[in-house]
Amino acid sequence: MSNLRLEALIIRLELPLAAAFDDLRPLLLWCGLATLVFGVFLMFLHKRTFDLIQQQGKDERTILFEHRKFRRRTLLSSLIATMGVIMASLNWAIEPMAFTVLVFMILILIIAILGLAMLDMLSISLRGLAESDNQARQAMIDTYLEQREKKAKQDLAKEETEQTES
Repeated sequence: MSNLRLEALIIRLELPLAAAFDDLRPLLLWCGLATLVFGVFLMFLHKRTFDLIQQQGKDERTILFEHRKFRRRTLLSSLIATMGVIMASLNWAIEPMAFTVLVFMILILIIAILGLAMLDMLSISLRGLAESDNQARQAMIDTYLEQREKKAKQDLAKEETEQTES
C-alpha cells in the first residue's frame, strides 16, 4: 500500500519537474555557446598580450613570469570554454541523471575556475611585492640616515648638557 503511494508521488512529481527545465534548455544552449565563444576569445586575447610582452624585449625573468601567467590564464580560458560546451550540452540531456551529472560538472568547473583565478591573483600580487623599486628604496634609506643623524645630534647635545650641569 505504501509502495503505491510512493510510486504515485514519483509519477506526479516527474512531469512538472521535467517540464520546468524544458523552458531553460534553449537558454542554456545559447548561454553555453556564448560561454564557449568567450573562453576562446580569452585564449586569443591572452596569446596576443603574451606576444606583445615578448616583443618588448624584457629581461629573462619577466619573460618567464609572463609565460607562466600566460599558461595559467590559457588554462582558465579553456576551463571556461569547456564549461560552455557542457552548458550547451544540457540542451540535449533528457535523462534526469545525465542532466544532474552535467550540472555538477559545471559546478565543479566553476569552483576550479575560481580557485585557479585566486591563485593567479596571488601570484601576480606576490610578484608585485617582490619587484624592487630602487627610487623608493633609496628615499627610505635617505630618510633613515637623516633620522639617525638627528638622533645622534640630539644624544650628543643631551650628553653635553648633562656634563655641563655636573
